[in-house]
Amino acid sequence: MRIHKVMIRNFRLLANVELALESDSTVIVGRNNSGKTSTAEVIRRFLMEANPTFQIEDFSNASYDGFCDALKAKNDGKDDVEVRQLIPNIELGLFFRYDKTIPFGPLSEVVIDLDLESDEALVIVRYELKDGGIEAFLEGQPATPLTSETSFAFFRTLRERIPAQFETHIWAEDPNDASNRKSLPHAVLRSLVKTGFINAQRGLDDVTSKETDILAKILENLFTTAQSSTARAEDKEIAEGLQEAVRAIQTDIDNNFNDKLKKLLPTFKEFGYPGLGGPEMQTETTLDVKRLLSNHTKVRYAGYSGVHLPESYNGLGARNLIFILLQLVGFYKAYRAEPKAPGVHLIFIEEPEAHLHPQMQEVFIKQLSVIAKNLNKQHPQDPPWSVQFVVSTHSSHVANEAGFETIRYFLATQAGDAVGVRHTMIKDLRQLKEAEPNNNSFLHQYLTLTRCDLFFADKAILVEGLSERLMLPTIIKKLEEAAPKGAKLSNQYTTMMEVGGAYAHIFFELLDFLELRALVITDIDSVEKVGGSACPVHEGQATSNACLKSWFSGSDLTITGLLAKTETEKICGKRRIAYQRPETVKGPCGRTFEDAFMLANEAMFGVIGASSEEKELSARDLAGKEKKSKFALEYAIEKTDWISPGYLVDGVKWLAEAEISTSASLALVADIATEVANSGEDVA
Repeated sequence: MRIHKVMIRNFRLLANVELALESDSTVIVGRNNSGKTSTAEVIRRFLMEANPTFQIEDFSNASYDGFCDALKAKNDGKDDVEVRQLIPNIELGLFFRYDKTIPFGPLSEVVIDLDLESDEALVIVRYELKDGGIEAFLEGQPATPLTSETSFAFFRTLRERIPAQFETHIWAEDPNDASNRKSLPHAVLRSLVKTGFINAQRGLDDVTSKETDILAKILENLFTTAQSSTARAEDKEIAEGLQEAVRAIQTDIDNNFNDKLKKLLPTFKEFGYPGLGGPEMQTETTLDVKRLLSNHTKVRYAGYSGVHLPESYNGLGARNLIFILLQLVGFYKAYRAEPKAPGVHLIFIEEPEAHLHPQMQEVFIKQLSVIAKNLNKQHPQDPPWSVQFVVSTHSSHVANEAGFETIRYFLATQAGDAVGVRHTMIKDLRQLKEAEPNNNSFLHQYLTLTRCDLFFADKAILVEGLSERLMLPTIIKKLEEAAPKGAKLSNQYTTMMEVGGAYAHIFFELLDFLELRALVITDIDSVEKVGGSACPVHEGQATSNACLKSWFSGSDLTITGLLAKTETEKICGKRRIAYQRPETVKGPCGRTFEDAFMLANEAMFGVIGASSEEKELSARDLAGKEKKSKFALEYAIEKTDWISPGYLVDGVKWLAEAEISTSASLALVADIATEVANSGEDVA
């Protein structure tokens, strides 16, 4: 049995998403504030807390209009059923796949359909208005349409009422018939899914002047698990051994230590104490294994000549890795200690790359499933550890090592035509791979060999060669210095990838799938005829560039046609292409970056010629004598007093244009929270 899909409704940016899970590890990637942490948080609240509570801020801003619509419906005299349907709720759906040939186990309470061919079960957990709570929830609200002033008061009141008027309901639901339901207690859900969370903030710091006990606290948790009545025999034996060792120390303390400690007590006889019938004072020192582990046990690393180094003396990367591994061992032992094994153990690991160098990051994600298998090998007679990992990361190294089919890309975007209302879309790269298996095999191999920041950037620049990659940062800098009030690409999260002219078009589908704003820089690559030899632009009849052929497929691909393309034709969705054009009307045009750069700076390079054609030939001859890498480094670092080629300026300006949207409804709720915080009320 496994969870093959998670559905989330109306929680923060997760207005309406479905997250498909792999059988072993699923990798979540995306920019900051795209809903990755919220996914773990809503699952944690619903699955670990028997009575979770939420605030108005936890509801998706896309759902706020639902509260307003519900009030209007009530004021219009609509019945309670219709009003209730309009009131937003926060919902989690867990879709299970199971093997029909083996006993259902903890899933037996959840399988309620009568379809013998079905292998899917569904559990819904919903935070919604209490039954019969409409009057209490909307009591005293405006009877007239809401205005900007009354909306503020309306949402402030809702903020106070939601925790009191909402509650959690759990039920099993027929995946093919939503009306077929069976109410479930929270205990059934806990027995069905066990969860574990390793958060990004793990309490590790870089202070080496004081002791830390993060790892010792994990040892305490392992001891607590080993003490449970359902723990494995060998774990109980270890726990009992620790207890016995402490009891031996306790006896020695009782016989010797406390007798000597008693002598330190002041003499009260001079004051008539204890007197007749008064109790005599004694000292007693008790030892608790748990406190010894958490408060008085320090993890040490082997040193030299018997001097062991404190936990804080180890590097942050090693400590982070040890922390994660110990947590996984703890989760495994806790799973084995359950009286009845849960159907699924769902473990979230947030940002495992913290403090790890790139190679260690790559090894971690590759070895995660191996760790689970090795823990299973310790108890081969037991059923396998039914664990599914969900790893959220900002590391391109982790993303590169994960297969395309395991990656889920979180994208926060505007919700339809609602100005300022944002929500998360989850892109399943498995779908992209299945659509174009050959191209995406190449993409994954390419990104693994290089790096992929596309999953984490707001914008991207794809360049054909080394020269453009080295020169573009200087071109961007010069452009921003010339227009200080314009949009600045240097202030935006932009990644640059060198992909080559023969492969750039393979990235188009991935860029569109990620809905990533991208500039593709390539060369016009003029040739004498289709399939012919390279030649100056004024002699060319066609292009040999695969990127241009793909971009303008079905249109005029002659050199004349390419030079005549309009700005609109160079834009496709969120992509724009940039290639050489004349610096002036009917002026010379470069074939590659180097000769286009020289034509933009004729005097600097000594370009000669009375006509445009002669200048093209002169620049082409001069460029042919330059070594690309040396040329780019020289003019990017040493000699920077030059003019940028026009086609690159056009492309960079387009990419730099900001896409800014603000959420009026979200701002309203934020204002309410700020006012409450400033007034001293509880915001939690």
